Amino acid sequence: MVRLLGPTLALLVALLALSSQGAVRADDDDKKKDETELKKDNGTLKVEGELTEDDPKDRELTNSNVKTYDYKMKAGSIYVIELKSKAFDAFLRLENADGKKVAFNDDDARGGTLDSRIVFKATESGAYKIFATSLDGKRGAFTLTARLGDKKDLKADPHAALLNTKAPDIEGVFTLNGKTKKLSDLKGKVVLLDFWAVWCGPCIATFPHLRQMSKELGPDGLEILGVTTYQERYAFDKTAGKLRVLKGEKLSQDEEHDMLKDFAEHHKLKHQLLVVSRDTWGMAGKEYGVRGIPQVVVIDRKGVVRMIRVGSGKQNAEAVEEEIRKLLKEK
Repeated sequence: MVRLLGPTLALLVALLALSSQGAVRADDDDKKKDETELKKDNGTLKVEGELTEDDPKDRELTNSNVKTYDYKMKAGSIYVIELKSKAFDAFLRLENADGKKVAFNDDDARGGTLDSRIVFKATESGAYKIFATSLDGKRGAFTLTARLGDKKDLKADPHAALLNTKAPDIEGVFTLNGKTKKLSDLKGKVVLLDFWAVWCGPCIATFPHLRQMSKELGPDGLEILGVTTYQERYAFDKTAGKLRVLKGEKLSQDEEHDMLKDFAEHHKLKHQLLVVSRDTWGMAGKEYGVRGIPQVVVIDRKGVVRMIRVGSGKQNAEAVEEEIRKLLKEK
């Protein structure tokens, strides 16, 4: 009897196990369907997802996990892609069918959050791939949406309206490492316009790349112009190589110029630094849509804005240098 019940019981257990496994797979499929909702009739993609340790590592942000989603686009149409999370610093990347990176974003240009937003006008029809990841390597819940946009979405992006238009002129009060008094003096050069400040850590993080480009591409026609304004409350300790906040006193303009010289010498900055008045800084900030620094604006030889990027990091550095190299070949 025992021998008879043994195989029978084993068979029942096996059948139950297979049934359970089938249920798990079905649940997983249902979960995927719940997680990703793609409405093909209006081009809307909505994902309520989560970045986990089990997700693959992003090939560009190697310390971050990534989820990818296929999304069809039509040439000439405008699309809005948004990644929102309370758990991590959202980062979006968009690639075309050939695997070429066509757009990416760290912080939403409208400011105020660490969410990411891309407004993209497709140049060709086909299947694109959306990469949803985190800049800081953290994980957690997120919401990803992609939808058809319109001209209003382009206008809502403070940078979109500036692209392919004449760069607004900027006039300075003091120039270090050169004689440029205003941006328009550099027409005929490819210009990397860099909005920055001495207290800005991410700005300082870009200095090695700026030094490298200035040295390597300067002879080919690149001019880097770092634009900043008067802070009035920082001294620079040359021995320690650090800023010191002044209490109860303000630097004069001449004293700030001297502080900037010491700061630039410490960081081995050889490109031109243009100091503008606070009023000019505010006006330029509005004209160039500056919501955070560093912000770089790439301007071609004719004085036309060709690219705008906000923030430091490998992604921005590579994109900016690639664009500059392309523009240097244009005559």
